[in-house]
Amino acid sequence: MADGRGARSGVIAGRVAAALGAVALLAGCSVGSGPAEPEPAVSPPPPAPPAACVLDTAALGAATGLTWTPDETTASDTRCVYDPAGAPSTPDGPAFVAVDIAPAGGPDAASTLDTVAGLCDPNSRADVTAADGGFVCRFQGGSVFAAAVRNEQVVTVAASAVPPGTTAARIVTAFNEQLRALR
Repeated sequence: MADGRGARSGVIAGRVAAALGAVALLAGCSVGSGPAEPEPAVSPPPPAPPAACVLDTAALGAATGLTWTPDETTASDTRCVYDPAGAPSTPDGPAFVAVDIAPAGGPDAASTLDTVAGLCDPNSRADVTAADGGFVCRFQGGSVFAAAVRNEQVVTVAASAVPPGTTAARIVTAFNEQLRALR
């Protein structure tokens, strides 16, 4: 019986030694004894949005009750179109908000804004304390238009129509907030 225990002990000791050897081998591999794995490539930061995509979509959404998304396929440094998610077209066509940026055309911000305000329905213009001046007004049968001068550029914001799910008054408030936030 003593021989049986000894033989068993030898087998167990052999298995333990083999297991420890395998663990040591694996540990050596994971520490770097084999060829090094390549480091994952670092992705470059995403490009900056086009300059005309100046609206804060979260704030615009909170003010209007709709989710707005810039149409990245047509966005540029001079124009950006925002579509309301899930809003059906109006009888006059699709509803969207367009932002256009153009040179102010002169040093006098007030006269530039007066010229642009020619699109407004009579008596609907309300001044906005924004950048170098601005306003919000109604135009084209109750839609909403806004403009501001910032850094010698005129930024205009226009709703093509009032989309279902919001009101012109909410868009006026949203445009007012957006112009005030321009820097």
